[in-house]
Amino acid sequence: MAVESRLMWDSLVAETQFATELVITGLRRLCSVPTEPGVGGGRLSNDRNYSLHVGMYSYSSGLERLCKLAIACNGYAANGEFPKLKKYNHKIGGLLDAVEELVPSGLGTSMRRAKYLTRPEDDLDPELTNMVERFANGDGRYEYLDSLWKDKPEVSTFNEWSVLAAKVSVPEEVLDLIALKDAMVYAIEAELADVGLESSSQRVREDLALPTYVPSVGVTLKLYRKVRWVAEILDVATYYTSQGIPILGEVVSPTLTQTTVNFFRYDIARISDEEPVTEELEDVYARIRKREAEEDEEDY
Repeated sequence: MAVESRLMWDSLVAETQFATELVITGLRRLCSVPTEPGVGGGRLSNDRNYSLHVGMYSYSSGLERLCKLAIACNGYAANGEFPKLKKYNHKIGGLLDAVEELVPSGLGTSMRRAKYLTRPEDDLDPELTNMVERFANGDGRYEYLDSLWKDKPEVSTFNEWSVLAAKVSVPEEVLDLIALKDAMVYAIEAELADVGLESSSQRVREDLALPTYVPSVGVTLKLYRKVRWVAEILDVATYYTSQGIPILGEVVSPTLTQTTVNFFRYDIARISDEEPVTEELEDVYARIRKREAEEDEEDY
């Protein structure tokens, strides 16, 4: 019995790690969905639109798994038995509603931050949740394949995303982080080229230079708030329970339990601390400007 329990707890931890990684991968990719005028145009005209499907596939799968983990662990903590989850299928809206109806008890309720235990209100809902659910159910995931044999194919995920992206605003602090990230990329590329690593670093530089579109960042941060709430519920449901469930909050934390701005800072822009980064960039840009001035003089 002890061996079975150990295997069951290991499975819970592994599933939580899997779901967390899926969510993070999805959110990072969604920040790169092109939304600037003239890019995409909806439908099938631009092959860069597929990044939306990569991000949505990972995010929706990760969110679904975290919801099911929260429901399952809350039920086990209360009754000593995992509830059946098959009825939820890929219905994201139903899963979020079910998580909202949970009544976590025990030490975790008083220890956790209350502000993240309440389902976040979103001015993009119900459209945002409906888009995620439509994608998760298969209409979005397979719309490119389905378009191959349908007379009137409907490839609408990008159009839905664009409509939502046009409605959001991004905090000034996040805009500053985006600008700092772009400055970091330029500086790193320039320094690598200067020391003769332009060809060797090409693939690395391509990853660094993955574009960030502000409207898509706005939608992505709203999706993050949803998953943060679910992660906090999962944390509470597994915090020192009488059933001995692993504390899964230690798996989702700190990535999925931090503020929206910090999530973007640390896990999207990959900036550890703005002050030393800014100081380093000032030195680097001084060298870059000096090199450019010398090159201009030689050309003259």
